[in-house]
Amino acid sequence: MSKSLVTESADTLCHKAEMDIKTVDTLLTLPKYPEDQMYDIICFHATQAAEKFLKSFIISNGKTVEKIHNLDILQKVAIEIDTSFTNISKDCMSLNEYVPDIKYSEQEAITKQNINDIIKSLNAICNFPPIKTMRDSFGKERKYEIVVEVTAGSVNK
Repeated sequence: MSKSLVTESADTLCHKAEMDIKTVDTLLTLPKYPEDQMYDIICFHATQAAEKFLKSFIISNGKTVEKIHNLDILQKVAIEIDTSFTNISKDCMSLNEYVPDIKYSEQEAITKQNINDIIKSLNAICNFPPIKTMRDSFGKERKYEIVVEVTAGSVNK
């Protein structure tokens, strides 16, 4: 059985990740529903953004990447390209731990504290220098705005 590879371009993945971040930011700053009902959605988009940024980085460096969702594995592939990616290991592992929580209802509910931790890890990954440089470059090329930092907004109130 052959492995299925990501077919999107690096800039497309980066742009889609930016849309995930905008969704997280909007849900946090302009909540339409009670926050606890949105925590799973916020977490889902945060993990998706991190996944797409890692895949975008790998592809932009001339490597192929499998269609996987495990941030730990993606981060290890990125380390093979740039060893500084070890600096975001904790953040990738942290976000990766929430994936079962948002996909399977039997898992524990995501809490306000979890959201604060999720946003902290998301910001660390998004603003990690090699990823931030890539985001800035693709944003200029495609003429779209990047979200510099997601804040927990009303979650901290």
